[in-house]
Amino acid sequence: MARTAGSTAGVTRQRILDAANVLFAEHGYAGTSMRDIARHLGMTSAALYYHFPAKEELLSALVGPVMDALDRFAEQADGAELDQEKLVRGIIAALDDSGRTLQAIAAEPTALRVLVDRHDLGRRLARLERLIAGTDDPTAMLRSRCALGAVRMGIMSTHARRRRSGVAADAASEPGPTPPPPRLSDIERELLVSIALAVLNTPVPSGLEAL
Repeated sequence: MARTAGSTAGVTRQRILDAANVLFAEHGYAGTSMRDIARHLGMTSAALYYHFPAKEELLSALVGPVMDALDRFAEQADGAELDQEKLVRGIIAALDDSGRTLQAIAAEPTALRVLVDRHDLGRRLARLERLIAGTDDPTAMLRSRCALGAVRMGIMSTHARRRRSGVAADAASEPGPTPPPPRLSDIERELLVSIALAVLNTPVPSGLEAL
């Protein structure tokens, strides 16, 4: 069956996103230009700008599905009376496919500003923190923030290690369908769950209960 113009554009758009994901992870968001992405794909800058008028649009398209996945999980979990382990597992599952993208923007002020301005990142994170804490108690909220931080860093560092060792295949410029991104192994996932639960259950040091 011949491809329609729409399906061809969709394939090209996905190739651009795949290439941007790879280059952002390798060189950082700020260190990657639209010209770099076009050169990586062997296309003209004009052709690239036809699909994405600005680099911010590329980043927004990459992180949009991550934000949507977190929103879906939060909607399903809200009121479902899930325990903390199930909540942690759900968040890990939502973030696991996006480790490379998260790694690319973690330390990038410009990229983070896009997430805050366009995707209301602060509100989304606060919702997840409150969901896991189950209360507004400051101590519980601090534990929740630390647990989520451990989850994010664990996923990002694992994906970064795989990229450096060549385990994560860069297929953005190769013909054919793009393979799924590497996921945490069962052992890595279980270890990350255990770490998050350990943080959530850390007792307040003796003598500081009243602070």
